[in-house]
Amino acid sequence: MNIDHLVKMANEIGAFWEGEAGPKAPAEVASHLKRFWEPRMRQAIIAHYRRGGAGLDDVAREAVGLLAADAAAVPAGIAAPGGAATAAGAAPAQPAPGTTRH
Repeated sequence: MNIDHLVKMANEIGAFWEGEAGPKAPAEVASHLKRFWEPRMRQAIIAHYRRGGAGLDDVAREAVGLLAADAAAVPAGIAAPGGAATAAGAAPAQPAPGTTRH
């Protein structure tokens, strides 16, 4: 995983949400990363943030900080909200389209 590419994408997402949501931008960016980035991408950007987060703009840095706090609150292998055990920073698995959970 190329961290420079992830930093660039996080900064671009941050710039978009800063214009759209103002002070709520970091929360919107964190939500976007949770919904659209695969777990490995989130884990890589969180690890980069924990090593100092070089290159992250302010909004992206704050958003990744929110992700890091969420990841620390739910240790790997512990059931997260939604009922599925997840890796740190990973979203619970969703059912395939057209299927239901029982």
